[in-house]
Amino acid sequence: MWTFDSFPAAEMRRELGWAPDQNWLNRVMAGVARLPGCSASNVSAQGLVLTNHHCVVACIQNLSSTDANYLDAGFMSRTRDEERTCPGMYVQVLTAISDVTERIDAATREVSAEAFAPARNGEIARIEGECSTGTQRCEVVTLYQGGRYALYTYRRYDDVRLVFAPEGDMAHFGGDPDNFNFPRYCTDFAFLRLYENGAPAATPNHLSLRFTPLSAGEVTLVAGNPGATSRLRSVSELAFERDVNLPWRLVTLAEARGQFAAYAALGPDQARAASSALQSVENSFKALWGRRAALADPDGFAHVAEREQDLQQRVARNQASQREVGAAWEEIAAAQNVYQDMFYPYQYLEARAGDRSLLFAWARDIVRASAERSRPDGERLPRYTEARIASAAQFVAAERPVEASFEELILSFWLTKMREYLTADHPAVRRVLGNESPEALARRLAQSRLADPAYRRQLWEGGPAAVAASDDPMIVFVRGWDNDARALLRQYEERVEGPVARAQERIARARFRAFGESQYPDATFSPRLSYGRVAGWTEGGRAVPPFTRVSGLYQRATGHAPFALTQRWIDARARINGDTIFNLSTTHDVIGGNSGSPLLDREGRVVGAVFDGNIHSLGGDYFYDGELNRTVTVAATIMRTALAEVYGMDLLLAELEGR
Repeated sequence: MWTFDSFPAAEMRRELGWAPDQNWLNRVMAGVARLPGCSASNVSAQGLVLTNHHCVVACIQNLSSTDANYLDAGFMSRTRDEERTCPGMYVQVLTAISDVTERIDAATREVSAEAFAPARNGEIARIEGECSTGTQRCEVVTLYQGGRYALYTYRRYDDVRLVFAPEGDMAHFGGDPDNFNFPRYCTDFAFLRLYENGAPAATPNHLSLRFTPLSAGEVTLVAGNPGATSRLRSVSELAFERDVNLPWRLVTLAEARGQFAAYAALGPDQARAASSALQSVENSFKALWGRRAALADPDGFAHVAEREQDLQQRVARNQASQREVGAAWEEIAAAQNVYQDMFYPYQYLEARAGDRSLLFAWARDIVRASAERSRPDGERLPRYTEARIASAAQFVAAERPVEASFEELILSFWLTKMREYLTADHPAVRRVLGNESPEALARRLAQSRLADPAYRRQLWEGGPAAVAASDDPMIVFVRGWDNDARALLRQYEERVEGPVARAQERIARARFRAFGESQYPDATFSPRLSYGRVAGWTEGGRAVPPFTRVSGLYQRATGHAPFALTQRWIDARARINGDTIFNLSTTHDVIGGNSGSPLLDREGRVVGAVFDGNIHSLGGDYFYDGELNRTVTVAATIMRTALAEVYGMDLLLAELEGR
């Protein structure tokens, strides 16, 4: 997961016999894109963007209705006029990287551990505010746990339209049973288009697709935005993950999955309303189960402990490092003990409050933004600084359908679990629930007028006076206890985040003394490159080949979900070459957030879109095992076959082929 400005070309050349030059890196950086939670690539001069179907499923859901269910039928715009706006979606393209470590260090050097997070966040807000203007958005990225800070400058596109998405049953063929497994047969790809001033954006710095098949052993690279890894975190932090956070997350996700699935079974409209949330819950549960298994495995955790012990021994041998690091590891461990005492209140009232509820998220943004905009930029909550508040405004204004009955279910689940974990006697629970049951309160809140985007815009633009005057049940609800949540956030920053960040920064500098930048930083949902090869793996004496082919899809189909083919694919069978490569595995190091990342050949051509990893990759949050960890990609060969032989998307294919 190398940054574009620190790519180890010499090391790659020694390992694989070839490495990209600076022109290659510059060209690929200009062609890679980021959208909320995912990665993508620009693949035509008219703003065409390739990503995963599961990265745009919320857009597809928002555009669907009882009469036009694009999740079931797929979405296929055969002319530009048929392309539909994805509510609230934006795409960013990285244009520059610069180092701002000295400036952050100067702002935080003399402050206490408790004041570290506000001082750092305030300076970050100032740097981002100075840089962000118009369509240019800037983001300070923390690398190496604070060992380095980099300013990433992006070109942002706010008008993003859906062009093509296959049927959901084909994009996710195999469903949860096949998730994080291989062999796979998923058409998990989709196309968006960037627009400017009502017309397709001109994007001359685009990548091109290669539709000829890959070979086993071929050198490839993945360019994308890996979300987050924890490979440089301390043993005490990872023990907290293993023993507290992950068990709680898994239990609540399992319960949510059951409730969402039961709701989806009520009918087609309910299934459509719940589809995005249910898919997210199922994917998260399996991913977090893999992380918990990796940390619970004695050998896996021993690997983490050995890594930390090695660094501690290096520090002990270097007097300068000893003086700088001091008791950093002990300080982090002490902060974990503090966090454990406030963990559930912080999660239910702040970090995951109203989890997955659009109405709650809109209300909190409206209430908080009305208060934050009157503060100096450096003192605001990060989401509402001048450089970032446009994203919150776009989210609040987006025209997204709200199903009141599903909102009621989500809200009731959150409130019930909050009462269960904090107990009915907790002062915060009593303030949140009042004299109502979770079910009754959720039913009332789900009738909020915030489902109307015009009303949301009125409150956003009206500021504190409009928010104070509103009698909307959700606004009144959030307004009534938001100060409690904000107090918890301040407590978390002062007693957990700040001390941990300060200690991590000192450890990071010792790590730099020992290793320099020969190790890549933890993932931060910022653009990275991973190099590797097309390869399967061997497990239990069984060789897993790197490719699946069309013939395997038809052999795997049973006619029953989740292994049912759609009628288009049944009808197209005689037209499709059974040897066409469908999905493939490679040795790249990726993590959540890489979904939609382009798989690239030596010429920088897109040969596929990453959509998953194998079961062994689930421990990738903590370590990478080159023998077993594999990235799973939908090949460009099956994209071309699908567009030409199954869906008849001739104009789209002509654009991709430069015709």
